[in-house]
Amino acid sequence: MLSLLAIYRELDICGYDMLERISVNSSFRVYIAVSSDKERALVKGKCMPLMIPPIRSKIEWRVIRLLRTYLHQYHIDIVFAPGSSGLSNSLFASLGMNVRNVGYRGTQARIHRTDITYYLGILNPRVSHIVCETEDIRDYLTRFISSDKLSVNLKPFDIKWVENACRFPKQYSGLPANAITCVYVGCCKGRPFKGLSCLVKAMHLLKDERIHLLFIGDYDTSDYELARSGPANGRIHFLGFQDNPLNYVCAQDIFVLPSLRDASPRVVREAMACSLPCIVSDIPGARDLLIDGVTGILVPPNNPRMLANAMLELADNQEMRKKMGRAGRERIKMDFSVDLYAQKFEKLFLSLK
Repeated sequence: MLSLLAIYRELDICGYDMLERISVNSSFRVYIAVSSDKERALVKGKCMPLMIPPIRSKIEWRVIRLLRTYLHQYHIDIVFAPGSSGLSNSLFASLGMNVRNVGYRGTQARIHRTDITYYLGILNPRVSHIVCETEDIRDYLTRFISSDKLSVNLKPFDIKWVENACRFPKQYSGLPANAITCVYVGCCKGRPFKGLSCLVKAMHLLKDERIHLLFIGDYDTSDYELARSGPANGRIHFLGFQDNPLNYVCAQDIFVLPSLRDASPRVVREAMACSLPCIVSDIPGARDLLIDGVTGILVPPNNPRMLANAMLELADNQEMRKKMGRAGRERIKMDFSVDLYAQKFEKLFLSLK
């Protein structure tokens, strides 16, 4: 039997569901490191929670000592640490032990050989394998890591994860009755590559008074001022952070992702699962989620005019919106299976034993 320990500051729902499926396989014994009762409550299936202090940095000596105890006590064969801090602490904890460390790379951010912190994690030669979110991330990492230590496993999505939001959609109260609403959800403060300014400029190009934009998340003052200084001022609504952003997404007509770079954004999966047609920048990773002309429209990144044209095209065609929304939801069901995601991880972990 293979003993697997998952370490992450906060596993997402994909991680918990994947580990739950693996735990019912008689070939595995699965442990999940948790730092709170909230995280413990998310542990499912036959997975067993192990308490550790919160991981706040790449070197947490209390965490390292406790992890080392667990590695001995539970005869851990493989540590799966999808976060950089968890991976670094695991590498320290497993020094001198026959433990395979498996990492994860879900970002297109550049790696710098001269930055020593990368050798505490992803570039450490003791890392046995790195799972990449997209093909372009894997291709980039081959500059630094042997290709036989890299694989791709696109994150899945389950329709049931949006069921509650779809049952209780929430609309912004400041919209006119005939509004056609576009929505964008993102953490954009200090992150110009998220493309919020491009989306604001596209809104200013649109003369159609029906088209409104709801933005949910944080933002730079410059983007807010840009929105308020143009003709679409009254049609751009900044809602800030919301506890239930998906409830808002479900109630809108179109989802827009204007990013200049974005690995494989979960929010696009969420919008598709909510039956929204999506307008997405034609960038590596993000474009792989969409079937252009079927589930939505791809547009060149940082091109407000093309973005505005796509928004107007969907605004003018209700039937197209409905057809693309249905196709997107069906794509989530058919092509983003959590079972397939878990099976790929099972095969990987068994190959490393």
